[in-house]
Amino acid sequence: MEKYLIHSNELHFINKERIHREVEKMVESLDMAAGSTKGFDLYTVVESYFTDLNKRREINRLLNPEQNTCEETEEELETYGR
Repeated sequence: MEKYLIHSNELHFINKERIHREVEKMVESLDMAAGSTKGFDLYTVVESYFTDLNKRREINRLLNPEQNTCEETEEELETYGR
């Protein structure tokens, strides 16, 4: 039986309960005391990344500042019609 793989443009199809369950497994396997504490909520971060395209872009921009410059330049070129 072939397993269906979810691609990056389909992350929002993953059930939120499953996301939380898998984050819980990750927290346990890393011997973390908790996945959420005051000011930090790994469950919300992962859920937002998978289910909200705008938040995913925002997170990616924070994690890849060098790439942002290229994206901003491309957006400017598109605005001015190259």
